[in-house]
Amino acid sequence: MAGKTVLILGGGTGGLVAANRLRRMLGKEHRVVLLNRSPYYTFEPSLSWVMTGARQIVRITRDLRSLEKKGIEVIIAEVRSLDTAQRKVLTNDAWLEYDYLVIALGVDYSSADVPGLNKAWTFYHPDGAEGLREELAKFRSGRVAVAVPALPYKCPPAIYEGAMLLEAHFRKAGIRGDVEMTVYTPEESPLTLAGADISERILELLRKKDIGFRGSVATKSVNQQKGLINFEDGSQAPFDLLVATPVHNLPHVLEESGLIGRDGWVAVNPEQLHTVAEGVYAVGDCTGIPIGDGKSLPKAGVFAHGQAEVVARNITAEIAGHDPIWAYGGQGACFMETGDGKVSYISGEYYKQPPLVQMREPGWLWHWSKAGFERLWLWRWF
Repeated sequence: MAGKTVLILGGGTGGLVAANRLRRMLGKEHRVVLLNRSPYYTFEPSLSWVMTGARQIVRITRDLRSLEKKGIEVIIAEVRSLDTAQRKVLTNDAWLEYDYLVIALGVDYSSADVPGLNKAWTFYHPDGAEGLREELAKFRSGRVAVAVPALPYKCPPAIYEGAMLLEAHFRKAGIRGDVEMTVYTPEESPLTLAGADISERILELLRKKDIGFRGSVATKSVNQQKGLINFEDGSQAPFDLLVATPVHNLPHVLEESGLIGRDGWVAVNPEQLHTVAEGVYAVGDCTGIPIGDGKSLPKAGVFAHGQAEVVARNITAEIAGHDPIWAYGGQGACFMETGDGKVSYISGEYYKQPPLVQMREPGWLWHWSKAGFERLWLWRWF
């Protein structure tokens, strides 16, 4: 059998898992090529710990080029365009041909969509988390706004985790009485997709910590000089410190790919993750997967991981001449820090109607489970 080339675009969670699994399952005559614009991978679930000083970026960052010791070819370059008809991808250096393509490009972060948002603090990427840590060391009093400017955004529990970690930080610093905190989001209630029970439990956690909540507000603009968030409904909210998620957009290179669905994200088969183009799969945050009632599967690393496992196995089966029988079932789980060393565990089956989601009571055991998961993840895939 002639060797095949599997090209993986993106070195985040989905791309990393797909590359590792494919390399382990395919014979050496087949190439597994991972392409990413940065040589580094950062374990994003720990960025909220970087924000509070509990982690250093160096501890949760790895060099993707180290995967070459496993037989994975790593190319550091920018994707310029896709030609799925000719089965090739243009980078800033050359055309790369493939037999199978796995798109795992995640999302592009933007602040330009919301005027003034570029001056907000964020813990959604390494530079932002480190910068916010330095800003918190100087902050002494005032109104803290924790905001989601627009939907969708990655890891929906993260914004509530961030708010509760900030609240704990202010208490430890002895300034909690001088800080007013509120969460603002376009969602009517926290984690609306998870159901009313989960929403109410998170609201109760916020109430106990004296963190305000205001839902159904999308951000129109931010006036940094006046310290005001302007919402689409005409209302405003004052702040002295604004911590916000960036706006999440489809990666620009995919806009003209011919793979985009009605929701503006890459359309895939919900179970096998193939696109309309032959030999092309997509996983993770760049995809849009309807799950009923006008809603979509959340964007989070845990879903990218599960999808990558399925895609890797099905590509391996196809190369071997077998039917691709693996199917993704919409399962996912994550940890949500609640402060003071306690963590809750949220798990769900999102392909069920309605989604079946459970939330464990916050505890110290889950905190150590989260810390252990961080170590295991980085050891397992690098």
